Amino acid sequence: MGLASATADAKPDQPIDISENAFKQQSHSRKIHIIALSLTKMADALMDPKLVLPWLLTAIAAPAFIIGWLVPIRESLALLPQMLVSYRTRPYKVRKYFWSAGCVIQGVSVILMGLLPLISQGTVAGLFLLGLLSLFSLARCLCSVIIKDVQGKTIDKQSRGGVSGLATSIAGICTIAVALGLMFNGLNNEWALTAILLGAGILWFAASVVYLRLREYPDASPTTEPKQPLSKQLFSPFKEQHLRQFILTRCLFLSTALAGPFYVVLANQSSAGQITVLGSLLLLAGLATLVSGNIWGRFSDYSSKTVLTLSGALCGTIAILVVMSLHFQWPIGQSPYWYGAAIFLLYVGHTGVRQGRTTYLIDMANGDNRSQWVAFSNTVIGIVLLLVGGIVAFIGKDSIQITLLILGTISIIAAVAASRLPEVSR
Repeated sequence: MGLASATADAKPDQPIDISENAFKQQSHSRKIHIIALSLTKMADALMDPKLVLPWLLTAIAAPAFIIGWLVPIRESLALLPQMLVSYRTRPYKVRKYFWSAGCVIQGVSVILMGLLPLISQGTVAGLFLLGLLSLFSLARCLCSVIIKDVQGKTIDKQSRGGVSGLATSIAGICTIAVALGLMFNGLNNEWALTAILLGAGILWFAASVVYLRLREYPDASPTTEPKQPLSKQLFSPFKEQHLRQFILTRCLFLSTALAGPFYVVLANQSSAGQITVLGSLLLLAGLATLVSGNIWGRFSDYSSKTVLTLSGALCGTIAILVVMSLHFQWPIGQSPYWYGAAIFLLYVGHTGVRQGRTTYLIDMANGDNRSQWVAFSNTVIGIVLLLVGGIVAFIGKDSIQITLLILGTISIIAAVAASRLPEVSR
């Protein structure tokens, strides 16, 4: 249905999905989003806190307790302040500049992380990395709110998932190339890690420049100053039953993210733990995003709730099979190839979870409430992540099997919950 038809059928007080100017510029907007998202997704893969940063902390002889804080800091600080960010940025008619500024901050933070192995060691270096990761995550928070909001008002509903999915696949191809170079390079751990993180920082700088070329217009519905103070806006989205159901489902899907480090531990226990191992894991992650990103993205445009259901079931099944291989002492349970396959499939499933939940939320909301709903959802997830992440870490230090069994079961429950969500993609 064209924009004119959709506008004619809409009620006078019903927000239009995107403005007429934005509708005419969709081809340009898609290209800019694909390029910018490809650059940032590749940069994300190169500084993965589940893979690369633990290797970095090990290389600089940081204490083990610092490694345990990587994922909670990276995820929670990127989520918790989003209501405040949304509240402060919503009155601006053009918001792409915030995203570009956030990319610059992320790039600087990662470049400084990459220099750590060359200038410092031990606890001080580890704590400094956590400080840089905190700054990185706060900038990521800004970018997370802005990109969903701007994408929602510049790209029509039936194309958003495909744009993100294609960018994910492109990033996967580039990550594979980097991983292959890492597997066969002659650098030691410190220089290899420095090169990876410097490259990631440059990618964020490039994304910042590209996004400034986006032709962003004011919202289809006029942007106004917030009518309520932040204290009253904080809990107002929770009155929406549909949003509450989605947030509960998304909380259950945290299990797919929290499981990752435990597969890496098992993989390291079955391998030499050298820089080539990190290259192998990056290769598998890149292949997973390459194979699944575009497929999940296009499928999300058709039915994002089905994507969530299938990907959640996949992640849960993997965890249960790994636990069975350990409990029953299957010979394959001692093979690094087995855990490599598990990591590959986990990344395929988690890519589907990320793509499905993003597309579902953008399609569920509209121009009037999209920014607020995204921020509210992410704030709740940030709080839950801190609580659940601490519990999982406590259990995981004693038994990886029990932890994976719990997380796998929760993933299956999440898939069932997703299947009961209302359809929003069409």
